[in-house]
Amino acid sequence: MHVGALLAPFYFTWGAFKCFLAMYFITGCLGITLSYHRQLSHKSFRTPKWLEYVLAYCGVLAVQGDPLEWASSHRHHHQHTDTPKDPHTPYEGFWWSHMGWLLDNEATIERVGDRSNAQEMAAQPFYRFMEKTYMWHILASAVALFAIGGMPWLVWGFCVRTVWVYHITWAVNSVSHCWGSQEFNTGDLSRNNWPIGILAFGEGWHNNHHAFEFSARHGLRWWQIDMTWMMICLLKFLRLADKVKLPKEAQMERMRFEPTRA
Repeated sequence: MHVGALLAPFYFTWGAFKCFLAMYFITGCLGITLSYHRQLSHKSFRTPKWLEYVLAYCGVLAVQGDPLEWASSHRHHHQHTDTPKDPHTPYEGFWWSHMGWLLDNEATIERVGDRSNAQEMAAQPFYRFMEKTYMWHILASAVALFAIGGMPWLVWGFCVRTVWVYHITWAVNSVSHCWGSQEFNTGDLSRNNWPIGILAFGEGWHNNHHAFEFSARHGLRWWQIDMTWMMICLLKFLRLADKVKLPKEAQMERMRFEPTRA
């Protein structure tokens, strides 16, 4: 995928760039952050099943694994954050937390191979089907982009976009566990990092997320831009989302670091 992305300068067109932006939103925001992360991994809101599956399919197109695999692995991360059982802690180095863990299949499977923490998903035929046929959907999406826009759309809408969403997603695990601020005492390395907060559609408010992993909203301050939360608000307005979970003010006060006294 990275090799394909290197062809970008030779196939640039404004139409291909618009395809890149559209697919970045569809797979990154709707697929990974809205569906895979906030809905499937943390159950922070509920939608009708048809919409849940449509959003999950957007996540499949991000080429980060099938929904069951992704959600289960992420739940392992929260259960063992920044411990030896965490699949991608910066305690093992920045490179490891960013993408090294994906290149060491044996070590990663040892930590996240148990899918029993996502039994409610495994019980649904849709997610079992996605698990078994995952790569065919990736191939079909690449063929469709090529059929519509030729090599420019394949390079920009598939390769460049996939690599871009890869590194934005991985930066939440690496950058947002190394640099930024901590408002809440979570006992781990999670940080609020504003560039990642913007690029990852709100996921960079990572200390907030680790403090209240059930929360549908990660940007808990008015100035913490959280596009995924905006999408959830839109779905709620359209009556397509309910059971939206948010932390109470008392919960936030208990978790905040106490101010330093002179």
